[in-house]
Amino acid sequence: MTHNDILKTNGFVSHKMALKKAHEEYDKYMKNHLTQVEKDYLRLMDIDLKEIDKNI
Repeated sequence: MTHNDILKTNGFVSHKMALKKAHEEYDKYMKNHLTQVEKDYLRLMDIDLKEIDKNI
């Protein structure tokens, strides 16, 4: 619209790094927006995974 270049370079962030950052931000967002039932479920799954790790 303004005929000005928005990006002056090709960029400094790789696709892989951009995806990693997006996933991290999404995880942070989801931790703050889970229902109590979802939080309880994840807590129970974490306990189960720790038990499995102990038995391996």
